[in-house]
Amino acid sequence: MLSRRLLRIKVMQTLYALRQAHQSTKQLAHDGISDQFQPDLNSMKPQNKRQLEGYRQLASLLFDEAIRTNQSAQDDDAPTAVLNAANSALTYYQNRSRKDQQFLSGRLLEAVKDIYSDYLRVLQLLVEYGHVSRLDRERQFPDPDETPLTYESDLSQNSIIRALAEHEPLQNELVRRGISFADDLAFLRKTYKEVLKPDETIRAYCSTKEHNPEDEQALVQYMLRQLLFKTDKIRDYLAEIDLAWTENSEVVRGMAIRTLKSAQSVTGLKLEQLTDDWEADERFLDDLYQNAVQRDAEIEELLVEHLKNWEIDRVAQLDLIILKLAVCEMLTFANIPVKVTINEYIDLAKTYSTPKSGTFVNGILDNLSAKLSASGKLRKSGRGLLDNK
Repeated sequence: MLSRRLLRIKVMQTLYALRQAHQSTKQLAHDGISDQFQPDLNSMKPQNKRQLEGYRQLASLLFDEAIRTNQSAQDDDAPTAVLNAANSALTYYQNRSRKDQQFLSGRLLEAVKDIYSDYLRVLQLLVEYGHVSRLDRERQFPDPDETPLTYESDLSQNSIIRALAEHEPLQNELVRRGISFADDLAFLRKTYKEVLKPDETIRAYCSTKEHNPEDEQALVQYMLRQLLFKTDKIRDYLAEIDLAWTENSEVVRGMAIRTLKSAQSVTGLKLEQLTDDWEADERFLDDLYQNAVQRDAEIEELLVEHLKNWEIDRVAQLDLIILKLAVCEMLTFANIPVKVTINEYIDLAKTYSTPKSGTFVNGILDNLSAKLSASGKLRKSGRGLLDNK
């Protein structure tokens, strides 16, 4: 099931992508200013290259200042062409940044929903290996380079793999989400030959004709835990499909384990839900992301006061995002204890940033939270209030 930690990671990654997009857009705007002050090679008039370069530099400075203040470029002494170039670049930057923000907001929700697609894909991968095992068993001319395997049964006959293959809700979801291995048959055959078929547990299972329910459950759990999630070739394949596989895999693994166990329950195989309360999780995601974006300047101003020995531009980019996100959560969610927020973001800094980032983030957030509490800016209620007395 989804954890708030995973949701925080998704927002952090989205804000990092947004920051990268802003930087790219800013560079494109600077390039646009530069283009406007290039010498006109088709003109018969003399070109004052030194003046043009001066105009370019001034327009770029005014543009950067306009971004910082979020106001149009103004300078009574600047030529009209310079002001026009700076404001044109600002309009381009603002429009493009707004579109990036909206796009990534939608992509944030999709990134969370991708976890469920990963889960379905893993279940179907077990079914696909069952098909490959059956085809390999039926081959009339075995590969002489392979260690021979005398099949008494194959993976497709495993009752749990068979239940997955016949489970209509699973097959409907695969179709609805466009999940298919039709284009990956070579990968399936190769990994079956190199990973599954030589495996002693798989060979022992296929060399036996009869299997009790415990054996069948043990086999699929072994395939899932030891082969699909721990073999580099299979793990890399899943990571290529979803770049967030590393973060998603723990949740996917837990969901898949429970699904396989359900196949032998009284009620039969049942797909897991991604979350018990999608509306609450979606609201948390959206509130955290939108507030982090909209209150960025306010939060940065609060942080600057506590970075006395650091210029804001010298702080590691990911550390800055983590700090801003933590402060945003403190200010936005009255029911989340400050200590919980600080500990969560210290862990993110340790995992995703530099070796010293955890200590750095801890020190800044401890000092800042104390100041915010003293000033009355942190309004906590219920459990959040009790935990911070």
